[in-house]
Amino acid sequence: MELSDYERSQLEPFRFSMKQTDSPLSICVAQLFAEKDLRYYFEKLRKKIGTPNMAVDASIFIKRYSFVAVIALYAMSVWNKRLFLPFERIYLETDDTAEIWLPTFRIEPLQYTQSAQKRIQWSKETIEELFANHLSPLIGQIHPIAKIPSLILWENIAIYLFWLYETVLMKDEAFSDIAVQLNEDLQTVIQTMNLARFWEKRKKVGRRVTCCLSYQTTMAHSYCKICPLKKDHF
Repeated sequence: MELSDYERSQLEPFRFSMKQTDSPLSICVAQLFAEKDLRYYFEKLRKKIGTPNMAVDASIFIKRYSFVAVIALYAMSVWNKRLFLPFERIYLETDDTAEIWLPTFRIEPLQYTQSAQKRIQWSKETIEELFANHLSPLIGQIHPIAKIPSLILWENIAIYLFWLYETVLMKDEAFSDIAVQLNEDLQTVIQTMNLARFWEKRKKVGRRVTCCLSYQTTMAHSYCKICPLKKDHF
């Protein structure tokens, strides 16, 4: 089954789009599993965002790509739908006229299945599938080529997943009737993806464990508000 037009519209704040763009930085994600294509893509990205090396390219890329995980978990937690997200169906689309690189994601076709079992087990399996079959292979492809610690890439994803649950969903009264379910899903995400160290650090001292390196881009020029390298945190 495919998502309705209304459901698709609800995903637009999370950078989902049905618009195809003609940009050198628009690509089917499956292509990035060829090393030469990944290196070439990061070379083009470097020119766009002004980074000094591939490690920074990779970090910024994963920060942007985190929204695919956000889209998947929103559909799971709010609609009880498991999206089918093979890399061959995901297209990263870039608007070359935009000053800041904030790609959107076109997923065609955007199909889903629904739970045929107890939700707790189903949600755990949905999250495990997202982790094992999608996020982990992508990070496994990128971090050795870009020579960046995988810990940075995982925290880049974690930050946006925490934002989805703690800021977008749990603070919205429209979702108050599923508040318990949302908290259960967040805890399952933290446990399944082994994100506890990131979550606890942020809760205790309001900062990241790792630096995402965005201060090294021409887009930023400064540290993030929760960067561990920012002196006013100490």
